[in-house]
Amino acid sequence: MRTSGSIFLASVTLAGALCPMSEMSKRGLVPENMQETYRRGEGLGAPIQKREDNPPPILDPLSGVLSPLGLGGLTPRSPRSGAHDQAIEEHIRSRLEERDEDVNIDAPILTPKAHKRHVEKRGLVGGLLSPLTGVLSALDIPTPQESGLKAIPGNDPDHQYIAPGPTDVRGLCPTLNTLANHGYLSRTGITSFAEAANAIQTAYSMSFDIAVFLSALGLLAGGDIPTGKYSIGGQDSRVPDTLGAPVYGIDRHGLFEIDASISRGDRYFGDNHSFNITRWNKLVTDANTYGGGLFNIDAVKHNAADQVDASRANNPEFAFGGNFAVVYATRALLTRPLPNGTAPNVPDFKNIAPFYLNETFPENWYRIPNSYSLVDLLGDIGDLFLFKPQPLGRNYEGRFVPLNISIPNAAADIGCLGASLAASGAPDEAEPVVQAVNAVKDQILGTVLKSAACDISDYEADGGEASYTVSSEDTNGGSGSGITHFGEFDSQSDKPTGASAGQTTRKRSGRKIRAQN
Repeated sequence: MRTSGSIFLASVTLAGALCPMSEMSKRGLVPENMQETYRRGEGLGAPIQKREDNPPPILDPLSGVLSPLGLGGLTPRSPRSGAHDQAIEEHIRSRLEERDEDVNIDAPILTPKAHKRHVEKRGLVGGLLSPLTGVLSALDIPTPQESGLKAIPGNDPDHQYIAPGPTDVRGLCPTLNTLANHGYLSRTGITSFAEAANAIQTAYSMSFDIAVFLSALGLLAGGDIPTGKYSIGGQDSRVPDTLGAPVYGIDRHGLFEIDASISRGDRYFGDNHSFNITRWNKLVTDANTYGGGLFNIDAVKHNAADQVDASRANNPEFAFGGNFAVVYATRALLTRPLPNGTAPNVPDFKNIAPFYLNETFPENWYRIPNSYSLVDLLGDIGDLFLFKPQPLGRNYEGRFVPLNISIPNAAADIGCLGASLAASGAPDEAEPVVQAVNAVKDQILGTVLKSAACDISDYEADGGEASYTVSSEDTNGGSGSGITHFGEFDSQSDKPTGASAGQTTRKRSGRKIRAQN
């Protein structure tokens, strides 16, 4: 057993050994304008001025606040583009023109025609996915991959570590970066819905349902939905914009990129993409203090609760809205699938740290013998949340403004609520994007969640009849609550249209929403 002092010291020394500043810079983890800061010895925890840019909000609600359960109050304001309609139609047509003799229903990634033929001959893919329709008609589909105890990458020559090249993209998620560094994803960092879902299964022994769910969220967060392509980092010209809206990659703040993360700083403080040694060392301290030197569930419970508290206290723009489940999911995914499969209940430093400090698989690492499933994840999200329940909302003008969401009592239901909120998100107000997001939610995310006993419809709009009021909130102070679905403040709307302070405002909402007074 490591002592508290030894594991904390290891966090600093191993960080320097495995991921020195020069190597991090070469791999693109450190922005060029920060390199001089590090050369002066100010380190990863150096003070950074508040960002000057004002990136567009992930949602732009019509009247200042969108129903926190998704698209209920969203009316598209951008007209459909004829040129992009044509581009979508051409893309779908070309994908459906595959020659019959080229269709392979045994391929690891199924083309649309192979998917349809698979369903006709063998049933739903993975017991879940039926042929997709509409804007998703041309999407390639992942398939169930083998799981169980296996050395990763082992001696496989195709999957040894190669540092990213100058045009390769890496992002804020260490485990996705690891997949790209080892070639389970495209080493360019430009991946697809199907490729990423298969890679997650193969490398981390996660089940088909959770892999499909996570990759579909990546596509929603910053991808081109008709083609299924997305960047595991930021915006990249190699990802098309078939729908005519900017495609930002999963680094865009709001869904995968969150406040209170494990190893990145909050966006407000200027650098939310580089590895943050202070955050990492806090996790190591929690492992020593609460986990007996292990990154176990007790350690990450405290880490999540403490970081949410710290961000809420220190970040004037702290957002903890519809993406709240991501704070807990990232920690569950650290302690459950990442330990060495030869000792799956021992998430120790040597088997966890390399994913974060060098974005590589540990030496002699084996994937876990039993797949981690979507049911497991939803339960873990709820357990982590219940350790210290936190109100959902965001900081605005010196105070915390809550969302009007009633949190269920059972852990699995909390996980289901969080997954449903994330699945209902829309990254843009353009009509084609909203329609595409709805298609992903209805045909993919809703399907896999239902297989995990989580029905999105339990948390969706109830025919416009349900309502909540914001009469107890200061609507002059920020659009009722000023909160969009993902907790992002819409700076372009100062107050609800036609509403004044103290005026009751009706919104479409879910059956599990109630007003907070």
